[in-house]
Amino acid sequence: MIHDRAWPVRHWRSARSALVSVTLTILLSCTSASAAWAHVKWFSRFSFRDEPRTLAEAVTPTFLALALLSVVVVGGMVPLDRWLKGNAGYQRINQWLEARSDRSRLVMRVGTGMVLLLAWQADLVLVPALPIPAPWVGWFQFALAALLLFERTTALAGAGLLVLFALGVREVGLYYMLDYLLVVGVGYYLMATGSRERRLAGSALPALYATVGFSLCWVALEKIVWTEWGLYVLQQNPQLALGLDLGFFLLAAAFVEFCLGYLLIINLLQRPLALVITLTFFATTLVFGKTEVIGHTLIHAALIVFLLEGPGATFRPPIALHSRLSLRTAFAAVNLALLLAVLLPIYATGAAAMHRAALREADPTTAPARRDGGGDVGADTGLVPAPVAVH
Repeated sequence: MIHDRAWPVRHWRSARSALVSVTLTILLSCTSASAAWAHVKWFSRFSFRDEPRTLAEAVTPTFLALALLSVVVVGGMVPLDRWLKGNAGYQRINQWLEARSDRSRLVMRVGTGMVLLLAWQADLVLVPALPIPAPWVGWFQFALAALLLFERTTALAGAGLLVLFALGVREVGLYYMLDYLLVVGVGYYLMATGSRERRLAGSALPALYATVGFSLCWVALEKIVWTEWGLYVLQQNPQLALGLDLGFFLLAAAFVEFCLGYLLIINLLQRPLALVITLTFFATTLVFGKTEVIGHTLIHAALIVFLLEGPGATFRPPIALHSRLSLRTAFAAVNLALLLAVLLPIYATGAAAMHRAALREADPTTAPARRDGGGDVGADTGLVPAPVAVH
């Protein structure tokens, strides 16, 4: 009997060892950059009149070295994922979380309601740095929060999030709002998970993974192209760089964030990754305060859903397209390079277009009169300090 009773303790120790090992592995790769994960638009005196880097200026030898390192590290995550899945203790943790996956929709309702109420109180459209264009928008958000109180009206609240995203696109453009594509994923999740049709309900989780992951990737590119914004934050808080060159630190932070977003998209190391990201965002809250809470509560809710549901049961995640370890490793590594190669030129092209449009609007001979005495989102009255070179 003593031997039988020892089994749960042994399994717990094995589970704890596995979880600690993988968490430390990922955390060590991103701890030094965690403070730079704060969305720089929320804390920097940013303006699209600041000149962005061109693609040629962004792709430096340091950039290429970090890109290569990222490909190698992401490829190395595949054997780690395989090892975890074969660990009995880790499987027990997964089973414990999966047994509570039916609470995911409630978690998302609560998290979304919190964001809507915080944004309503602060006169924002869901996120910092995006003020409401009219009073009715704030009351609309309050009404959506009320709809989330009831299961039957949750889908309507999800549709309302899509309306808010569309409103943001109308106000500041799609380029700006792609930072917050996760809002679309959350809205779709709230709508689809209430469906009785199995495949429609099952599509909600992949959509959430894809949109949250894409948002992280897109915001990471901001640190590569609009370097002045991130450098301004670091210049105001130089201790965050841990004594490293500010330009190098910012670029490294961008690659860490991009890789973590990509890992969410392909569904590799879902639960450990969700845990590490949410703990890291909690850490940045200690530095940046209430603004960070408003901006990241929605992503915290999504990450808790990932913890509870894991990869889901309806659709195979992208990383599961290949069963052989070598093919999975190649899939993860090669597609990271491809995604970076596709998104960076698109982002840089969009940045150049936003810069030209901002300069045209700043020309007093062509710019329209400001409404209500204010400027566009992101306009500032001063100059961002001189940038630190990214080698």
